[in-house]
Amino acid sequence: MKIKNENKIWLVSIIGFILFYFLWLLLWRNNGYVRSLGGNVLSIIGTLVPSVWLLGAYLRSKLTINKVYWILLFLSTFSYLLGELCSFYVESILLIESPSLNLYETFYMLSVLFCLFAFIFIIWKRAKIALFTKFVFDIGIVMTVSSTFSWYYILSPFMKNAPVSLLSLSVSLYYPIIDILLLVCISTFYFMGEHFFSNRVLKFILIGLFIQIFANSIYFFEIAQNSYFSGNLIDPLFILPELLIGYTALIGREPMKEHSIEIEKHETHSVTVLRLILPYVLVIFLFIFMIQNSNGFDMISVGSGLSITFVLLRQFVVLAENRELVRQYYKKNEELEISEERYRSLFEYHPDSVFSFDLKGKIESMNSVGATLLEEHPNALIGFPLADFIDKDYTENQDSYLSKMKNGKVHHHEFTLKNKDGKELSIDMTHIPIMVKNKLVGTFGVGRDITENKLNEEKIRFYAYHDYLTGLANRRLFEETLELALESADQTDSVLAILFLDLDNFKEINDTYGHETGDKLLISVSNRITTFCGEKHLAARMGGDEFTILLENISVDYFEEEISLLSDLLSEPYKINGVNFLCIPSIGVAYFPTDGINSNELLNKADNAMYDVKFNKKSTN
Repeated sequence: MKIKNENKIWLVSIIGFILFYFLWLLLWRNNGYVRSLGGNVLSIIGTLVPSVWLLGAYLRSKLTINKVYWILLFLSTFSYLLGELCSFYVESILLIESPSLNLYETFYMLSVLFCLFAFIFIIWKRAKIALFTKFVFDIGIVMTVSSTFSWYYILSPFMKNAPVSLLSLSVSLYYPIIDILLLVCISTFYFMGEHFFSNRVLKFILIGLFIQIFANSIYFFEIAQNSYFSGNLIDPLFILPELLIGYTALIGREPMKEHSIEIEKHETHSVTVLRLILPYVLVIFLFIFMIQNSNGFDMISVGSGLSITFVLLRQFVVLAENRELVRQYYKKNEELEISEERYRSLFEYHPDSVFSFDLKGKIESMNSVGATLLEEHPNALIGFPLADFIDKDYTENQDSYLSKMKNGKVHHHEFTLKNKDGKELSIDMTHIPIMVKNKLVGTFGVGRDITENKLNEEKIRFYAYHDYLTGLANRRLFEETLELALESADQTDSVLAILFLDLDNFKEINDTYGHETGDKLLISVSNRITTFCGEKHLAARMGGDEFTILLENISVDYFEEEISLLSDLLSEPYKINGVNFLCIPSIGVAYFPTDGINSNELLNKADNAMYDVKFNKKSTN
């Protein structure tokens, strides 16, 4: 709910920002420099912000297709940002009026092109080959018809009546043609019968593109009439689509549902009919227009001929697809009974997560437990390899697992994966071959979440060498580390020291205030010892209130200073359950090699030294 509320605030901010942009242009309409300066600064802000949003979406995404989509949209807004920076430099710093056709116009053209590539990429990755081929022909038909009418009604008249270069008009015409292609892409998401985006995301994209087409249309006519100037009232309409498309990246942060690219099967008869008849309607319209207006071999007849060619080719694809659909229909009927029993029993009723993979290791389906494990909609991951979620340390072994899978043998392996929220899970997966009519077609992956078992194993391994109460090293770890340190010190002729300490009045505190207070006091003491040791020294709890510390690679004089610092640190009062306790340590020390050459000698020496210190305290008292 917090992220959704933040997104609502951002949406209101976008609207407020655009209104402020219009207000600025109106307030300073009589001061060209201030109007242009403010407009340039606001345009830079209006493209920088969505660039940051889209880059964040790219960094958050885990699936490759999402990352490519978001980086293309980022390049779109970032290219526009570069164009605005160049415009700001020329107009507000160099104080040169920006020409209608300039070098940095390339950045604006690239911006629209990257946006088009982003949508085409989604269609290419999600659609079947036949559907994508029809989409290509639809693009060709729409582009041919729009180019033909643009030439007849716009380019040709302006070239005859206005002193405008063909290059300038072609560059200006580039925007509306690309915008129309963008609309074809968005329409295709519906026409194919599959939603590639959530309705909410698609709504903002459509609004942004319609505004962009409207602004580009006005811009084209103003450029053609040489009446456009920096700080024009249409300038905010160029920035608003950038902000709206960038805003879709914020929607993807919302936890309830991944809005970036979701796939939901959704049949809509009306849009399917519209998709089928739209190309034919366009061609018929162009053909009728050709009969009425064409004079021999001209641009209209060329455009009509190309459109008819595209439609014929498209029709062959449709017929081939229909034939393939009929063949698949009979095949699916034959396999239906086997498929229902296989998936219903193994998938939905299995207590563990179950996936089915094709021979390339890509997910074909999953049960509800698997979807819960990855925190994704079951359909959202179809066609993607599970390796996209697996930790990089385990992905190197995927080729060997795929090779074993193709041999048709049962095998299992363990790996760590990250779900949608970034939570790491340890999985033990068993691969079972799927045989249909004695032919291997894929595998079932039965994955068991062993995260808790792994944590318990790590805890067991940790406490095999550490004290359960304080987390310090135990006697076993201390003695093994001491043996290695002695070997190193002997080879390098260096000095090391062992500190052996206990707490003088711990027993009285423990007996008077109870074991719970005593345990808390030991934990507090251990925390101070850990602070003293840092990463340089090893501390261990030997039992009860006895602790040992291993000091290495420091001089004898420094040993004494360290012991004094430790004693002062541990002698400070401890506040346990609102009561202050003084627990003075007695510290004994033994040096290698003067006090002993092995661990037993040094530990005994340090222990005896500690008792001597304790005895001397009692004697002085």
